[in-house]
Amino acid sequence: ETTIITLNYDDGTSEECEVIGVFGHDGSDYIALGPVEDEDDVYLYRYHEGDDETFSIAEIEDDLFDSVAETYTQIMEEATA
Repeated sequence: ETTIITLNYDDGTSEECEVIGVFGHDGSDYIALGPVEDEDDVYLYRYHEGDDETFSIAEIEDDLFDSVAETYTQIMEEATA
């Protein structure tokens, strides 16, 4: 089952993205999103799930992004091996 969410940007535009998956890295959760219009891109965000089945996402701090991206790449490589 594919889950689609809409990202709303500060400039008033929006973009539909497919949820690729949620994964852990250094004790925090992150989400990988694939834009519906561009299947080659992947967006990574910090992920927090609330008690009432809602969730929120936030940008990843610059100093953490490379290590989070590396973890995502390793997970995807293992899944396709």
